[in-house]
Amino acid sequence: MDDPIKSPAQTASSEPNEAPLAGIRVIDLSSYMTGPLTSTTLADLGAEVIKVEPPGGDGFRGFGHKVNGWSALWSTCNRGKQSIVLDLKQDTGLATLKQLLLEADVLVENWRPHVAASLGLGREVLEALFPRLVHLSITGYGESGPLSEEPAYDSLIQGYSGMAHLHGGGGTPAVAAYWVVDKVVAAYGAQAVLAALVQRGRTGKGGHVALPMLDVTAYFNFCDMAQHRTFVGDETPWKEPFNPVVRTADGHLIIAPVNGGQLSRTLKAVGRSDLKEQMLSMKNHGEMIDFFYRHLNEILSARPSAHWLEAFRQFDVPAAPVRTLDEHLSDPQVVHNRIYHEVPSPAGMPLRVTRYPARFDGAMLRPAGAPPAVDADAQAIRERLSPLP
Repeated sequence: MDDPIKSPAQTASSEPNEAPLAGIRVIDLSSYMTGPLTSTTLADLGAEVIKVEPPGGDGFRGFGHKVNGWSALWSTCNRGKQSIVLDLKQDTGLATLKQLLLEADVLVENWRPHVAASLGLGREVLEALFPRLVHLSITGYGESGPLSEEPAYDSLIQGYSGMAHLHGGGGTPAVAAYWVVDKVVAAYGAQAVLAALVQRGRTGKGGHVALPMLDVTAYFNFCDMAQHRTFVGDETPWKEPFNPVVRTADGHLIIAPVNGGQLSRTLKAVGRSDLKEQMLSMKNHGEMIDFFYRHLNEILSARPSAHWLEAFRQFDVPAAPVRTLDEHLSDPQVVHNRIYHEVPSPAGMPLRVTRYPARFDGAMLRPAGAPPAVDADAQAIRERLSPLP
């Protein structure tokens, strides 16, 4: 039976290559999450990614929960890559990197602005030596300005960008309990690289792509800010967002009617159409929403989630159960969509990975494979290097 998911490494040469970025080579000099997740996304789309690590390996390899010495987070952020160790502070290491860049399409790094120039890899140097190279530079606050050299991590940018204020609903600020900024920056990083590659297809030239985490987060947040700060001069006080999570007898549901028709059907589904008239008499929208969810919590707590989900389906009310992560992994729709896959791992047990979420002409792309051991591919990489001109 034919494998429905193909990749360059596992597709016979007589068959067409279905990976959109097949033939694109990426050199990844980054660490932590923003850069590595950017290049992993490109790997999931079919690019070849070579991770250049410092002597001793990427320091992020030791971060967080580990299995047999392998960090779960590092493995997720660096799967499907090759590894070579280079000391970029030494002439030999820098020369080898330049050999790699001769045949590379993309360079990804997330250094502070001064680092590239201090290594002799500044923008002007790279553009002169490698005119077709797309160079993605991820920074915290930007390449210039008063904070350009400040350290920047996910939680810091959540605070500085106003995201923590959004999460707190205008009250006590709250940082999201997951790395939302790093992941969003990586998504926009991959998007920016693809845009630059398309532009190179028109002009024949690569170029430098600057991507500050601060700018990405502001761009990402602005739809949430739009109700209050889109129109210059509108200083409407910030309104605390409502919480659509409702308790049932055995769990929680999210109920999210977004228009009058859905609101009416929700009240019918729970047998309380009489509440509609009271809600319509309220002039303050926030007061009406609070009233609605307060009553929903009282009503739904009397019966289990399954009862209410069936009632909401009958009335076409937008509702969904709140899943735990384990429940999500085994959910029938998740299994049907084939979101998760297992790949062999040097940790001694399979690594659970997600595939790239889009399907191309109905076909799924095979997820990038296992993460590399430190310097695991050095010999093979060196054997195919071209000499510097």
